[in-house]
Amino acid sequence: MPQAALIKNNDGFTLIELMVAVIIVAVGMFGVLETVNVTLQHNLKNELRNEAIKVGEQYMAEFRGTNFASITDSYPSLNIDRKVRGVSKQYVVERSSQVLARDGALQPTTKQVTVVVKWAFRNLTSQNRVVSVMAQP
Repeated sequence: MPQAALIKNNDGFTLIELMVAVIIVAVGMFGVLETVNVTLQHNLKNELRNEAIKVGEQYMAEFRGTNFASITDSYPSLNIDRKVRGVSKQYVVERSSQVLARDGALQPTTKQVTVVVKWAFRNLTSQNRVVSVMAQP
């Protein structure tokens, strides 16, 4: 048999080369998928925080609209449900106030009001605090 007939055809990939290529592509795809997952989690965390800020500002606006004399030292905690990405999420709202200054008759003239909004995400509790000072008109 002539020598030319024994030359192997080297066109294409061997099975080992194909498996190595598949593994390299798979590792790359896992990296891309993990990046997408982390990005979605960070975006959801930011949306939850933004909703908590809205809730805190809403209750602070109620404080500002309240008669100064009717603002008490403490209020019961409230559980508020809000929709984030179509799913109901629970926020806990804690409101309080403290007297900062009094007049000569020991009547409050300035109060600090605080609204704290708490929420949980991935077994971690976060909070947003809104503080304002109100003076007797």
